[in-house]
Amino acid sequence: MTTCAIEARGIAKVHGGEDGSVTTPAPTDIALVAGELVAVTGAAQSGKTTLVHLLAGWDAPDRGTVTWHGRPEPPGWPQLTVVPQALALLDELTVTENVTLPARGRGRTGALAPADVDALLDRLGLLHLGGRSTAEISVGERQRVMVARAVAGGPEVLLADEPTAHQDDRHAGLILDLLAEAVSSGAACLVATHDAAIAAGADRTVPLPTAAGAVAAAGAGPGAEP
Repeated sequence: MTTCAIEARGIAKVHGGEDGSVTTPAPTDIALVAGELVAVTGAAQSGKTTLVHLLAGWDAPDRGTVTWHGRPEPPGWPQLTVVPQALALLDELTVTENVTLPARGRGRTGALAPADVDALLDRLGLLHLGGRSTAEISVGERQRVMVARAVAGGPEVLLADEPTAHQDDRHAGLILDLLAEAVSSGAACLVATHDAAIAAGADRTVPLPTAAGAVAAAGAGPGAEP
């Protein structure tokens, strides 16, 4: 029997007050298993970002339940890694330090040899920027740093929210290749995306309907949708 890395049943958040509450996403069932790439699609305001936050354990559902390997508590990094829509990096650190920080913080430095980190940065066109502060690089480069951080160390589950939103076609292809490799290595991967190439390359697509009168989710972060 296949064990679900994440299993959600009827999950949703309710936004707004009594006169205009909106539920996003529409109550959703979803299960992620090892070795599968799932693309979550839908228009703005359909709740893709909210779904990622609920599956990551960053927010609690107002409806439904989420379990991680059958447990009610989410695992920590690096078992479950996230590429958020907000460009969440520590600008006082270099590109390389940002990529390796989560693993170092959990005592997994042996799993990230310097040569492996350099190879990962090189694949994303970032090797020449390894010693720079992330405050000195472009938005697209910052997004690729977050992808590198998420795949470094081989996560069991990887959740990504619009990971190609700031990329040209070539760099989007590099990101998709890395996600596909993570899946082939056994990761369960979910990507919330508008990118047709990611949806086409996914093992399964989960479309979300648009919530009528949807409003921005509280705490979703700058630029994020509910």
